[in-house]
Amino acid sequence: MRTRLGSVRIAAPLAVLAGVILTAGCSAGTASAGAPASPVTPSAPAAAAPAPAKNSGSGTDTKPAHAAPAARKTSACTAGNVKVTVIGQADRTQGSTRMAMILVENASSRTCHLDGWTSVALVNAAGDEVRVPVRNVSQPGAPTAIDLPPGTSAAAGMKWTVCDKGSATCNVGNGLRVGPPRGGRVNATLQEFPSAEKSAITMASLQVGSLQPSKQGVVAW
Repeated sequence: MRTRLGSVRIAAPLAVLAGVILTAGCSAGTASAGAPASPVTPSAPAAAAPAPAKNSGSGTDTKPAHAAPAARKTSACTAGNVKVTVIGQADRTQGSTRMAMILVENASSRTCHLDGWTSVALVNAAGDEVRVPVRNVSQPGAPTAIDLPPGTSAAAGMKWTVCDKGSATCNVGNGLRVGPPRGGRVNATLQEFPSAEKSAITMASLQVGSLQPSKQGVVAW
C-alpha cells in the first residue's frame, strides 16, 4: 500500500513533464507545417532625383537670346570737318534788316551729327571777332537733329540789323566766322556780301535761326 502510493506520486510529475515535452513538439511541428513565409524581395533602389536646373538669373534654364548690338552714335560735326558758306539774300532786304542763308557742309569722309544753332561771329580786318548781341531763335521751327553724310549740307537763316558805320556803337567787320553747335568756328565763304576790302558789314544785333536738313523755308521769317 505504501509502495503503490509512492509510485503514484512519482508517476504524476513524469506525466506532467511528458505532456509539456509533447506540447512543445506539437507547437514546433505546427509552425514548421504552416505555410512558408513569403520571401523578402529586396526593394528597387529609389530613382535618383533630377539634377536642379542651372539658374540663368531669369528663373528658367533657357539660353538667353543674343542682344542686338547697340547702334553706333554719330560723332558731332566740328569746325575741323565742315566748311561754311553764307549767302546774302538780296530779296530779303527791308529797311535796316538784312537776311542771309547759312550752309554747313560736311567736308569729311564720315557722317557727322548736327542739332541746334550755328555759332556766328563778325570778324574785322584785323582778324578779331567783334562782339555783337546774338539771339538764337526757333525759326523756321525748333532745331532738327541731322545726321549729315559727307558732301551734304544743313541750312539755317540769319537776320541782322545794320547800323551807321561811323557810329561808335556800330559793330563793323569784313567777314564772318561760323561753326556748328559744338566744336569751334571756321572762316565762312561769303556770297552777295560787300567785298572784304570795304569792311562794310555792319551789325547792331543778330538773330540766328535753327539748323534744318533742307534749305526750304530757312530764310522765310
